[in-house]
Amino acid sequence: MTVTPNAEDFLLAAKRSEINALNHLMLSSEMVITISDLIHELQKERGLSNSVLVSKGKRLVEEHSQAIKATDTSLNNFRKTLSSLKLEDGGSSATRLYNSLAYALHALEGLPTIRTSIDTNKLTAPDNTKFFNHLIAGLLAVIFEAADVSNDPDITRLLVALFNFLQGKEYAGQERAWGVIGFTTGTFSNSTRDQIKALQDAQQNCFDIFSEFSTILPAAQLRQLETEEASSELQRMRQLIARFRSGDSLPTLIGEVWYQTATARIDEMLDIANQITVELDQLCRTKVKHAKEELRLHEEHLINLANYEEPPMSPLTAMDTERKDTTIHLSRGINIKLAGSIYELVQRQSAHLRQISEELASAKQTLNERKLIEKAKGVLMTSQRISEEEAYKQLRQAAMDGSKRIVDIAVNIISIAGMLKTS
Repeated sequence: MTVTPNAEDFLLAAKRSEINALNHLMLSSEMVITISDLIHELQKERGLSNSVLVSKGKRLVEEHSQAIKATDTSLNNFRKTLSSLKLEDGGSSATRLYNSLAYALHALEGLPTIRTSIDTNKLTAPDNTKFFNHLIAGLLAVIFEAADVSNDPDITRLLVALFNFLQGKEYAGQERAWGVIGFTTGTFSNSTRDQIKALQDAQQNCFDIFSEFSTILPAAQLRQLETEEASSELQRMRQLIARFRSGDSLPTLIGEVWYQTATARIDEMLDIANQITVELDQLCRTKVKHAKEELRLHEEHLINLANYEEPPMSPLTAMDTERKDTTIHLSRGINIKLAGSIYELVQRQSAHLRQISEELASAKQTLNERKLIEKAKGVLMTSQRISEEEAYKQLRQAAMDGSKRIVDIAVNIISIAGMLKTS
């Protein structure tokens, strides 16, 4: 005989579903933490491999070798966390996350070939930079999708903060990589100078969003970092690049000074990223623990109420005809106290879900804006056959010229592209 689930069954099932979602989110967050470390090591390897290529194997060779070992250790840790993911529990909401993971893993397969090309000096520094940029972008996309999949507003906010901080850190890494090329060769082209300036602006934009979503400590750490000697020294070297003109020359040894200065700042950024990931891990574990405790209390409360017996009605109460009728009319055999309690629990759960939905929508607005900007960049890249960096530069310039936000310009471009397709 089939037993039809009742309200109590569905109420408890809803709480168990919340716990399962939080557990899956916690595993995803653990994966994100290892990605943060892997990105840092890849950034370091990128900068050092550029120095090796431009100097034809004469500078920072030993440091490059150590960087490769550190990258491989981080890569192994990343793969270990992937083995703990329960792919069958992801559901349809995890489709984009898993696609981005597949893309990142495929890109990582090209790393040994690139390293061989560096060892044999069969790769240019710009092409090497583009490969690592592409690889790191794929890993950052995983963090972006993890934030987009999250259905908890507090965890989503931290993931949004982490994504934007790591994106800003990646722009800092790209600035270091292009600076190594310019200083080691002793010259900067106009396009390279423009590229470095665009990367500086992009860093600031990411760090502004990070500060909006971050908790107090990491945000304070970033403010402190920007006042330290490493940032001040980097700013002085940035001015050298900005003032550089065609025909000027720079001592090539500055390349190593630039690398060390930029690295000192980026290493400080790693400490901030680590603080965010520690908070993320603690938050996930606290959320799971709290949800499990709520489930236990629900179960215990409902069991106690199911065994509760209503006291018999006194003769005087039965004869009170002036009393307003507050009787709950239920079928025979249903405990009034239990039904009322289930109603109260459902109401509380509904209010909780409404609050989560509102907070989640607010936290994900930034992610949705990011999607629009990426889509607009794709439209420009396809229609004008330009690079991603150039597409972003056009968006940024149009926003500055029109005193608008970049996302507003992106929406206009997407709209115009849609109209052209239908016309």
